[in-house]
Amino acid sequence: MKIAMQLAVNAVLYGFLLWLLYNSTIKEWDPWFAFVVAFVLVLAIVISLVPGLRATKVSPQQYPFDE
Repeated sequence: MKIAMQLAVNAVLYGFLLWLLYNSTIKEWDPWFAFVVAFVLVLAIVISLVPGLRATKVSPQQYPFDE
């Protein structure tokens, strides 16, 4: 259930970013906003695909590099 909810929220957020990218490129030309939206979209995809960039099991007041 938790994974399904995360997938649904991610699909909505990525869909919103793609809609913003469509609006800033095809509908109305705004290159600066399109660049910012594309940068955020690429950054989100890279962070989600590279597992070393995410902290998976971090509890409050404990850092992963604290030994």
